[in-house]
Amino acid sequence: MAKLTQKILRRLGDRPAKLAFGVTNMAPVRRRLEQRYAAALAGHRPALPILSPSDQDIVDTLSRTGVYVTSLEALGIPGSAAMFAAAQRVAADCTDMARRLSDAGRDFIVAPPTAILAHDEIFHWGLSSRLLDIAEAYIGLPVAYDGLALIYTVANGRGGGAREWHRDREDRKMIKVAIYCCDVEPGGGPLQVISRPDLGQTDANGYRYAGGSEEELTSRLGADYRDAVVTCTGAAGTVVFTDTARFFHRGQPAHTHDRTALYYSYFARQTRHPFFCQRSGLNPRQLETLALGMPPRQRNATLWARSLHPVLKIIPPAPV
Repeated sequence: MAKLTQKILRRLGDRPAKLAFGVTNMAPVRRRLEQRYAAALAGHRPALPILSPSDQDIVDTLSRTGVYVTSLEALGIPGSAAMFAAAQRVAADCTDMARRLSDAGRDFIVAPPTAILAHDEIFHWGLSSRLLDIAEAYIGLPVAYDGLALIYTVANGRGGGAREWHRDREDRKMIKVAIYCCDVEPGGGPLQVISRPDLGQTDANGYRYAGGSEEELTSRLGADYRDAVVTCTGAAGTVVFTDTARFFHRGQPAHTHDRTALYYSYFARQTRHPFFCQRSGLNPRQLETLALGMPPRQRNATLWARSLHPVLKIIPPAPV
């Protein structure tokens, strides 16, 4: 039965998610969602975490420019050394696989979920109370933790996919925390962010996730948008906080050397587009296993999909 279900879902592809997106983007539905969102933000405001000055600076900078660059050393989150060493081992183990897949024409290459399960310290690092506080203070609501992906970018110079300018579709606002597992220099596929928010995308106006062509970027961000491009180079251990929902971004095509990076994802637990989430590749049973023994806040963030409306639960997530 499970195999039959998987076969059906593969045939459907992203059609159920696109249909659901179309419904939620209809004007009457948008108005209702906007009202509920505003009420939720106002209701949760008194409960928002109080941040240290340095963490508040991360939130304030994200609000202005959509990107904040630091390092694991500067953050000083407990468990960072063990997490980073494990991530580098996983990245090294994926090298041959990634290059074979790249030679076969695949551009978006992610370490298999089994590798993350074998090194659960990588997964648990993203549930640090401090990271959840930063995400909650920025998003304004209790947060969902959508896990992580270790992305391997082969230096083949190709564009396409995540190497083109785009915005992520999970929610109105979100945070991704990127951690470079190797030195990333110009030509090595650095993350780039256009530090101007796409203000036209709201519940009032509707959501449209067109690709970031020259015409599209000029129309949305101004003819001088290139002046706002931030290129995030850095040594291994560099950490980039960015709002990938409000700001156009891309992984610049890599020419000189391969790039490996972790990407941790956070958005509102009652996210606007749950059918565009669940990107880690971990299935519900694996998430349950990882969540065993977690404190309530971390467990609720990990198992956020449980709190969805029953109708939303039956819509399969769009494939990556």
